[in-house]
Amino acid sequence: MTFAVVEYSSKSGTTWSHTDAKPNYLCNPHTQIDPTSFGCYVSALKGDHIPLTEIVGAKKLTNRISRKLFGSWPNNYSVNDFNKYDTLMVIYEVANGPALTQFMERINQSFPAIKILGVPTQPHGLLKPQLEASPKIHQEIQQFMSQCDAFLTIVRSTTEYWQNLSSVPVHYLPQPYPVEFATTQFKPLDNKKDIIYVPGVTDRPAISKGLIIAREIQKKLPQYKIHVTNIEGIKSDLSALDSADYDSIDFMPWQEHLKYLSTVKIVINTDYTETRGRVQMDCAAVGTPSVGADSDAQLDLYPSLSSTPATKIEDIVNSTISLLSKPDHYGKVTNFATSKLPFYNYSASAIRLNELIESI
Repeated sequence: MTFAVVEYSSKSGTTWSHTDAKPNYLCNPHTQIDPTSFGCYVSALKGDHIPLTEIVGAKKLTNRISRKLFGSWPNNYSVNDFNKYDTLMVIYEVANGPALTQFMERINQSFPAIKILGVPTQPHGLLKPQLEASPKIHQEIQQFMSQCDAFLTIVRSTTEYWQNLSSVPVHYLPQPYPVEFATTQFKPLDNKKDIIYVPGVTDRPAISKGLIIAREIQKKLPQYKIHVTNIEGIKSDLSALDSADYDSIDFMPWQEHLKYLSTVKIVINTDYTETRGRVQMDCAAVGTPSVGADSDAQLDLYPSLSSTPATKIEDIVNSTISLLSKPDHYGKVTNFATSKLPFYNYSASAIRLNELIESI
């Protein structure tokens, strides 16, 4: 398969190509490509990552003026270089949906043999309200889906929702994950510190619930320190930690974050946005249980520790304290999660994607 991921824009602003010597997770996440997310598809399929802005000539002054005046890029850019691919994965985002749809229309007209897979980039729980509140956005994503040979969701529970929007077949296909690299940071319980880590931006719905849970655990297990992430330029509401013993840690690049995550005993993540759950993937790789979310990965890797918005804080606190108080139970939970990771590695993911392409 000759494969490329097409996103509206990219970190580098230009095409990035996988090499075996430097896969996506070894690249600079600020200037090249992301170490997880859609960059994993590129390396799993040994393909290219192409920003649409490069194709449409976003750096050209005349094109920028045209976009500002008319609200869209000129439709005269060349797609001839795409003739070398047989499969494209096009990433949908609300802000630039029409431009991506226009690009796919061009591909379908010029190279009808190319298979196009569409996939949304936002967590479903954040995207769905936008679709339901705006007839315009609702129509735009349906137009986007109409240009795909198949539409993918990385969250199993959302498959039916997406299928109800279009006659284009919808498939659940979880994101690849750099399992072999990430699991080199695995640490057993004896090598972890008494730290409760609460990741996430507090303006996302229910994330602050995790802070309340962490504080309640700390009241019963005062030897535990709470850590939260300080993200530059984003002000977090940490009022739930008033009088708590906590530290703010700086945001870390993925590789450094894995090393850090391997040293904490528990992660509290109350993200209920129907997302893939990269936090839980990282946790499974390094042997640190994740409590609270209902993400796709949480339900697969840590089903006994999952929760919903309706779950009582007291219940989550009690189950977490039970986990921390029973080393054997802790070990069984972490080993179960880690044992499931090979399903998501690059080679297994590439096989599934190839099988899907052959079936459509």
